[in-house]
Amino acid sequence: MYRRKLIAASIIVACSPVVLANTITGTITNEAGKPVAGAKISVEGSRKVVLTDGAGRYTLSDISPVDVHIHVSSAQYLHGDKDLGAIEGDEVVDFTLTPSSVENILVTATAMQSSVLESVTPVSVLGADELRKRQAPTLGETLKSTPGVHSSYYGPVSSSPVIRGNDGPRVKIVQNGLDVSDVSRIGPDHNVAANTTSATQVEVLRGPATLQYGSGAIGGVVNVVDKRIPQTVPAQLEGEAEARYSTADNGKFGKIDVTGGQGNVAYHFDGFTRDTQDVDIPGYASVAPDDDEPYGTLENSAMETTDFTGGISYVQDEGYIGFAVERLDNTYGVPGHSHAHDEEHEEEHEEDGIEHDEAEHAEEGTSIDVEMTRYQMAGELYSPVSFLNSIKFAAAHTDYTHVEIEDGAIGTRFNNDSTNLRLTANHIKIDGWHGIIGLQASTSDYEAVGDEAFSPPTQTDNYALYVVEQKSFGKVTAELGGRIERTEYDISDTQIDLHTGDHEEEEEGHDESPLQFSFDDYSFTSTSLSAGANWEYTQGQSVALTLSRSERAPSQQELFSGGAHLASQTYELGLVFALDEDGELASSLRDVTEEVSTNVDLTFRKYTGNWGYTASLFYNQADDYIYQTDTGLTALEAHEEEAHDDEEGHDEHAEDGLPVFAFNQADADIYGMEAEVYYDVNAQWRVEVFGDVIRAKLDNEDLPRIPPLRVGTRVSYTGNQLSGEVGITYNDEQDKVAAFETITDSYTMLNANVQYEISRQGVSWVLFANADNLTDEEARVHTSFLKDKAPLPGRNFTVGVRALF
Repeated sequence: MYRRKLIAASIIVACSPVVLANTITGTITNEAGKPVAGAKISVEGSRKVVLTDGAGRYTLSDISPVDVHIHVSSAQYLHGDKDLGAIEGDEVVDFTLTPSSVENILVTATAMQSSVLESVTPVSVLGADELRKRQAPTLGETLKSTPGVHSSYYGPVSSSPVIRGNDGPRVKIVQNGLDVSDVSRIGPDHNVAANTTSATQVEVLRGPATLQYGSGAIGGVVNVVDKRIPQTVPAQLEGEAEARYSTADNGKFGKIDVTGGQGNVAYHFDGFTRDTQDVDIPGYASVAPDDDEPYGTLENSAMETTDFTGGISYVQDEGYIGFAVERLDNTYGVPGHSHAHDEEHEEEHEEDGIEHDEAEHAEEGTSIDVEMTRYQMAGELYSPVSFLNSIKFAAAHTDYTHVEIEDGAIGTRFNNDSTNLRLTANHIKIDGWHGIIGLQASTSDYEAVGDEAFSPPTQTDNYALYVVEQKSFGKVTAELGGRIERTEYDISDTQIDLHTGDHEEEEEGHDESPLQFSFDDYSFTSTSLSAGANWEYTQGQSVALTLSRSERAPSQQELFSGGAHLASQTYELGLVFALDEDGELASSLRDVTEEVSTNVDLTFRKYTGNWGYTASLFYNQADDYIYQTDTGLTALEAHEEEAHDDEEGHDEHAEDGLPVFAFNQADADIYGMEAEVYYDVNAQWRVEVFGDVIRAKLDNEDLPRIPPLRVGTRVSYTGNQLSGEVGITYNDEQDKVAAFETITDSYTMLNANVQYEISRQGVSWVLFANADNLTDEEARVHTSFLKDKAPLPGRNFTVGVRALF
C-alpha cells in the first residue's frame, strides 16, 4: 500500500505544474549601446511576454526554475536567444541586438516558429503593411510579386498561388495552420476561400513543407495568419477600417476589423464587402476573337463578395481557448465562355419566342455562387506537465457549397464538408534538442452533382504523425524531421461517356454505350523525411541547406476525374483511366503509385548593413511525377451529335468539342532559383531587384504551364508621413512548352503606389492611391488555362482611405 501511494504521489508531482517563483530582469540595447524600446521578451513554454520600456528595461516575474529559455524579438533587429537551464534564484539577463536591414518577422507556419532570417527552409512573409499595398481580390494575385511565387490567373475572379511551378494539389493553402477546405485544389476556376483582408501576415514556405502539412504541401505552403481567435487580451480596442475604389472594374470595397477585450475575455470581428464589374482589358480577350467579341472588356469577370467572422477567446497565463465562426458568400463569373451573340443565335432565340434582350440574359455564360460556413476552435496550454513546454490544438469544420450557373440555370453543385484536427506538443530540451510531436487527422466528404460533375463523390480520410527536432551547435542550427501519413479514398461508382477525335478533324456517328467503372477503396501510405541546417558564418550572413525526401498521395481530382470540366473548357481524365491506341477510353483501370520527390534547397542570406540579399537555389528530382497534359484529342459525346441531328438534317455538334486533358505519371526534374537584392541609398530611399527562373522537364519534354523567367525592380521612399513605390516587372517569353501548348509572349508591367498618413486623436488616417499596368500592356499569363482567352487587366487606378486605431 505504501509503495502504491509513493508511486501515485510521484506521478502527481511529475504531472503537476511547477512552482513559479523566480524573477528575471535585464536591459536590451543595440550595438551602439542605445536602449531598444518595445522589444518583446518571452519565456518558451509559458505566456510570459513583456515589452521593454523606453530605457530598454524589462522584468519577468514568477518564472519556472526548470529549463528556462528566453527569446527577444524586434522587427528592426536580429532576434536574441539565451538558454538559462534550471535557475535557482533571481537572474539578470541583458541582450545586445544587431540591427536588421529587413523586417524580421516570426514565421508561425514553421514547426519551430523561427524568424524569417533564422529559418532553415526558404520562406517569405508579407506583413500587414505590405499586404495592404498588394491587396487584390484573389490570393494568387496578392502574392504574385513574391520571388518564386506566380499566379494561376483565371481572370480577376479566381487565382491561386503557383510556387516554383507547382499549383493545385501540390500547394497547401491554410488559415492559421488549418486547411481552408474549399475546392480550389480541384479546379483552377474555383476561388480560394481564404482571404487576406483581415490578415496580419501571410507566410509562404517555398519547397516541400510536408512534415507539418502533409503530402499536399510537396510544392509549398501559404499560411494566412489573422486574429480571428485572439491569443491575448489587448490593452484597448484596436483595429482598422478601409474603403477603396478601382477604375478598371468599377470596383467598390469596404472592410472593418476590430479586436478588443476585458479581463480574461478577448473578442474579434471582421467583415468586408466587394463589388466589381467586368474588368477593362487592352484589346480583345481572345487571341483569335470572333466577329461579335467586344473590344476592351473581359466578359463575365464581375464578382460580388461578402465575408463576416466573429471570434471570442478566454485567456489566462496558463494558456487560452477560443472559437470563431466565418460566413462567406461569393458570386463571380467565369471568363472565357460567352460574348455578345451573333445573328444566328439571335434568330434561334427569336424562333423560340425569346426577345433579343431576354436571350442575352439567358446566355450570360457560367458563374459560380459560393456559400461557406467555417467553425474553428483553437487553444494552447503552457507547461501542462513537467516535460512539455506547451500543448497546442486546433480544429475546424467547414461546410462548403458552390453552384455553377450556366446560361442562367443551375448546372452543377459542388459540396465539400470537411473536418480538420491538429494536436502538437512542444517538449523540453533533451540533450540540447527541442521540438514538437504532432498528430493530424482530417475527413472530407466531396460531391459534385450536375452536368459538370467531372469526378465521382469521394470521401477522403487522412491521418498523420510527425516530429520535428532542432538543436544549436554554436552558430549552426540543425533541424531533423519525419512524417508518416495515411490517405484513404472511398469512391462511388461512376459512368463515363467519352469518344475522341483530334483537334482538326471530328469523328462522326459514335453509338458506343458509356463505360461503367466500379472502384475498390484506394489507400496510400506516405513517408517524408527532412534534414537541414542554418549556419550564420559571420554576423548578419548565413547559408541554409535542406535535404528532403517527400512522398505524395495523388489527389482525388488527379485520380478519378472523368468528364467535361466546362469552366476550364477541358475534358479531364484521371490517372486510373487509360486511353487505348485509337484514343478511346479503355475498360480496365490503371495502377497508380505515389509521387516521390527528392529535394535540395540552398539559401544564402545577408541582412545587416545598408544592403542585403536572399537567394535560393533548388533542385527537385521527382519519380512518378503527376502532371496534366493535352492529349491532342477532342471529346466527342454521342448524345451531343444526336441532339443536333434535327428534322432539317443538321449533323452539327453543339460546339467544336472539348480538348482531352489527361493525368499521367513520369519522372521529372524541376530546378531553378529565386533571388532578391536591396540597397538602402539612405534612411528614406531603397532600391530592390528581384527575379526567378524555373525549368521543369519530363525526360526531354517540357512540363506544361511553367512560369517564364521574371525580373523586376522597385524604388521605394519612406518619410514621416509620405511614402511611395514605383516598380517594373519583366516577364519573358515562354517558348519551352509541352506538346499542344502554345508559346506565350513576353510583357512588362509598370506599377506605382503612394500613401500619406495623418494622425488625429489616436487614429492614423492613411490616404492611398495605386496605379497598376500604367502602360496598358496586353499581358497573358502562361500558368493560366485561360491565357488565350483572358489577359491581365488593363490600366487601373485605385484610391482609398484607411483608418488605423
